Amino acid sequence: MNSFLKKNINLLLGIFLVLQPILDLLTGLCLHLLNINLTIGILVRIIFLLLICYTALFVFKKKKLLIPYLGIIIYFLLYTIGIIIYKDGVGLFKEIQELVKVFYFPILLISLYSIRDKIRISKMTLFTTLFLYLIFIFIPLSLGLGYQSYQITKVGTLGFYNSANEISGIISLLTPIMFIVLASSKKIIPKVLLVIIYLVVILMIGTKTPLLTLIITVGFSLLYFWSKSIKEKQFKNLFISVLVLLVGISSLIIIMPKTNFYKNIETHLDFLELDNIGEVFEDEELVDHFIFSQRLTFFVKKARLYNKASLYQKLFGIGYLRKGKVTKMIEMDYFDIYYSDGLIGFLLFFAAFIYVLYKVLRRNDKMTYERYMSIVSLMLIIFLAFFTGHIITAPAVSLISIIIILSLEKREKKDLLFASYSMDLGGIEKALLNLINRIDLDKYNVRVVLEDKRGIFLDLIDSRIIVDQLKVFNNKNIIIRKSLNYLNKLIFKILNYHNYDFSCCYATYSYSSSKIALISSKNTAFYVHNDYRTIYKDENDFRNFFDSRNISDYKHIIFVSNENREGFIEIYKQLTKKCKVFNNFINTKEIIEQSKEKISAKKNKDKTLLMYVGRLDDDAKKISRQINLVKNIEKLELWIIGDGPDREKYVKEVKDNHLEKRVTFFGKQKNPFPYMKQADYVILTSDYEGFPVTYLEAITLNKNIITTFPTSDDVVDINEYGNVIDKNQNKMIEQVKKIMKNKKNIKKIDLESGQVARMRKLEKIFDEVV
Repeated sequence: MNSFLKKNINLLLGIFLVLQPILDLLTGLCLHLLNINLTIGILVRIIFLLLICYTALFVFKKKKLLIPYLGIIIYFLLYTIGIIIYKDGVGLFKEIQELVKVFYFPILLISLYSIRDKIRISKMTLFTTLFLYLIFIFIPLSLGLGYQSYQITKVGTLGFYNSANEISGIISLLTPIMFIVLASSKKIIPKVLLVIIYLVVILMIGTKTPLLTLIITVGFSLLYFWSKSIKEKQFKNLFISVLVLLVGISSLIIIMPKTNFYKNIETHLDFLELDNIGEVFEDEELVDHFIFSQRLTFFVKKARLYNKASLYQKLFGIGYLRKGKVTKMIEMDYFDIYYSDGLIGFLLFFAAFIYVLYKVLRRNDKMTYERYMSIVSLMLIIFLAFFTGHIITAPAVSLISIIIILSLEKREKKDLLFASYSMDLGGIEKALLNLINRIDLDKYNVRVVLEDKRGIFLDLIDSRIIVDQLKVFNNKNIIIRKSLNYLNKLIFKILNYHNYDFSCCYATYSYSSSKIALISSKNTAFYVHNDYRTIYKDENDFRNFFDSRNISDYKHIIFVSNENREGFIEIYKQLTKKCKVFNNFINTKEIIEQSKEKISAKKNKDKTLLMYVGRLDDDAKKISRQINLVKNIEKLELWIIGDGPDREKYVKEVKDNHLEKRVTFFGKQKNPFPYMKQADYVILTSDYEGFPVTYLEAITLNKNIITTFPTSDDVVDINEYGNVIDKNQNKMIEQVKKIMKNKKNIKKIDLESGQVARMRKLEKIFDEVV
C-alpha cells in the first residue's frame, strides 16, 4: 500500500478533486431526501484527510509533522473538555463535527505542504472540477428542477446542491483558473458555450459573490493584458480588448433584469423600503443589511457571547452550539474561528496558514499570466474568507483553496515527461533509456509514458523514474475503439494538461506520444530519429505525416543528425529556428564494463566477424544485404542481435543459402557488448537511419563501422569513423573486400565530454519558462 501511495499520490489527489462536485451532489441529496446530517461528503473527506496525514507521516516520512499534529490533538482534547464542563456535554458530537470541519483546512494544508514536491495538480483538473459544478447546476436549472438557494423571500436555484455559500465560494475561487484555461485554448465554440453556461449559473444562483468575483477577475485580467499590450506596443490588441469589454458590459446590462441576481436586489430594496441602491449607503444598518447580509449584526451577537464566556472558553473556544442548537455563524471566517475556537484555536489555525503563505509568496518567478491569475485566486481566498465566509471553514472549499495556494509554491525540482511507444529492443528505445538515465534526478523528476509498457529495457530504467502506460485500444469495433481512446485521452488531459515543465514526444512515429507531449506542457520537444524523406518520398505524404503530429505546435524539434535536420527544413523552412541537433546519448563507462561479461559465444578466428544490433525489419534495415555479403565473401561471419517482424524471413534466407555455420541469430540481448567486443566490424546496411546509437557504441569499443548511411552530428562525422559503402549489392561486395584488406585505423574521440556538453544544452531547454 505504501509504495502505491508514494507513486500515485498525485493521481489520487487529482481524482479526488474531480470527485468534489459529485460528493457535494450526494451531500445535497442526503440532506434533502434522507434528512441525514452526517453526510457521505463529510465522511469521505475525513477519510481522505486521514489518508493524506498517514501518507505524509508514514509514506514520505515527514516526522516534523508530529509536532503540529500533536498540538492540534491536544487542542481538540482541551476544546472537548470545555464543552463537557461548561455545556454539560450537550451536543458534544455535533460540536466535534463542526470543529473537525473548520480544522480540516489547516490539517490538510500542512500535510500537503509537507509533500509539496510530490504534488503537481493541473489547472485543467481544477477547471474540470468547476465545469462539473456548473453543469450539475445548469442542467437542473434548464429542466426546472433542483433546490432553491434561499428558503424564504429571495430567489435562486442551486441544482441539487445544498449550500449556496459554499458552492458560490468554489465557483468564485475557480473563476481565475477558468480564465487561465480559456486563454490557452484556441477552440472558439467550446469557449463561448462555457462562458454562456458560466454566466447563466452565476446569475441564476442568486448570490452576490460569483458576480463580484467575475468583475474582480475581469478587472485584474484586463490590467495584465493592457500593461503587456502597452509594453509591447500592441495597440490593436488593446483596442480589441476595450471593444470586447464594452460589448460584454452592454450585454450584461440587457440580460441582468431577467436574472435571479437582479430580482434579489429588487426584493432586498423593497424589503428595506428603498427606492434605489444609493440610499443604502445613507445608514449603517442598511449597509449591514444590504451589503453584508447582517454579518455585522451577527458579529456583535457572537462577540457578546464570547465576552460572557469564561477565560477557559475564551482560550479554547465557546463552541458552535447554544442550548443544544447550532448558533448562527457570522459568515466571516476569521471571526467565526476566533470566537468559536478561542484564542488558542485561532492561533493554531492561522499559524499554519500564515507560515505556508509566507513560504509560497517569497517565490520570485517570472510573472506569467498563469501565475498572475493564480495570485488573483489567492487574493480571492483571503478576501472572501473575510467578507463572505465558508472559504477556509468548509471542507469542500478548503481543498480547492489549498490546491490554489500550493500551485504558487516554488518547486525544488522541475518535472519532465517523455512519451514513447515501448522499451523493447530498438534504437529509439535504447536512446531513450540512455537519455533518461543520464538526467540529473536531483534536479528533475522524470516520468515516462508508454503506449505499451513492456520491453527488455524496462528493468534498466533508474528506479526513481516513474514509468506509466497510456494504453491505445485496438478494438475491432470502431465506435468502441474511438470511444475508449477518446476517454483515455480526456482523462489524461484533465489530470496532466500543461502540468510539466517540459514534455517530449520521443518516438517520432507514435501518434499517441505526440498528443501526450502537446497536452503535458507548453515547453515541448519532438524528436526526429530518421530521415523521413526516404520513407515519404512524396512531399505531400511527408507533410501529412508531420502535420498529423501537429509539428508546428512544438517549441523545439530535435534531430539526431544534421542530415535529418537539413532534409526536414527543405520542406518546413518556416520551422527552421525550432530545429536543433542533439545526438543520442550512451553510457560509455557502462558499455566498457558490460563488454567484459563472459559469454559462451566465440568468434571463428579464421573469419572476419560482422556484428549487427537492431530491429529485424527489412523495410528499413535491409539485413538481407548483410546475409548476401556472407554468401559472397567466404571469410565473413555474421552475428545478429535483435528481433523483429522479419526474423523468420532472415532465418529462412540463411537456411536456403546453407549459411547456418556463418550467420548466427542471438535474439534480444540486454547486454550486446560482449558480442560486439569480439567483432571486427559493426555493420548497418539500412536504406535510412538517423544517427544510430550503435555507431557510438562501436566507437566506444574501438570497433570499425561499415554502413550504407553516412551521417553526422555536432560531435561525430561517420565518414571519419566508419567505412561508407554503396547500397548496390554488387558494389557493396567489392567495397567490403577492399575494406577487409585495408583495415582503417580508428580515430580516437572523447565522447563523454561531448555528451556532458550536450546535456547542458538540453537542460537549458528543460528549464525554459514559457
